[in-house]
Amino acid sequence: MAIPRYCVLNTQAKMPTLGFGSYLLKGDPLRSALDYALFVGYRLIDTAYSYHNEADIGQVVKDRIKAGKLNRKDLFITTKIAKTHMRKADVATCFQKSLHDLQTSYVDSLLIHHPWSVVSVGPEGKQHFDNVDIVETWAGLQSLFREGSAKSIGVSNFTIDQLKRILSCNGPPLSHLQMECHAYLAQYKLKDFCDANNIVVTAYSPLGAPNVPTADANQKKHLLADPLINEIAKKVVKTPAQILLNFLMKRGMVVVPKSKNRDRLKENFKSRDWVLSTEDFNSILQLDCGVKYFKFSNRKGHQEYFPEADF
Repeated sequence: MAIPRYCVLNTQAKMPTLGFGSYLLKGDPLRSALDYALFVGYRLIDTAYSYHNEADIGQVVKDRIKAGKLNRKDLFITTKIAKTHMRKADVATCFQKSLHDLQTSYVDSLLIHHPWSVVSVGPEGKQHFDNVDIVETWAGLQSLFREGSAKSIGVSNFTIDQLKRILSCNGPPLSHLQMECHAYLAQYKLKDFCDANNIVVTAYSPLGAPNVPTADANQKKHLLADPLINEIAKKVVKTPAQILLNFLMKRGMVVVPKSKNRDRLKENFKSRDWVLSTEDFNSILQLDCGVKYFKFSNRKGHQEYFPEADF
């Protein structure tokens, strides 16, 4: 048995179940890692306007296509509209910059990166809020879908109530939700809601965000070092990362782990070649303890800010 290679969006597009996460990667390290990932077989690339790495990604993809090593139609590229560009008039501007940098005429999935909008980010990360209705931003994504430059559209970091507001809109459908999810944060309610509404879920930080630059106290609880995960990994002769990725994919999620290490990139990609036993899968389910590595505390006070209790 093995994990399915693709999941099918409600647009009928096929999305790979495992992808290359690019958060915090830039420049030569990113270009080297992505080129190797594409060589290994990765076909899903996850990026965002606010990652400031789309030009690097675009160059790698262009070079591989030019060399005859890759076809654009075989890639699935996801990018995201920044929180500074959530007014409908600004959505297209943000997206056109992404298309230019990625050197492509379309992306396979376009997401609203966060439900909260800001005018700018000041010193020390202070947010200057701009209270834009997420429905207005969604209308901008729907326009891009109709034009054909965004083959599917979705959201990231949204709560169930926020998803309901998007689903109540007429027009092109919500296909995709990206959210933090891992063995310490099961997100049962959100996953069940998405399943019921034919929305594919991508889990970001599937390995517990070990390198996120934050003072979050939860960083002291390292998922990759969890005794149960390591016990199962030793038993089935896999890496802890492979256990964690396989676990989420068995739950029906897409995963986008980040690494610039070639050995880890190869190991992560092989996470779909087998399936956890029911016993081990159920044991990992018991690890859920509500640990959230991305709390977005600097968004407190925004009309769309959600308390942790929503998770």
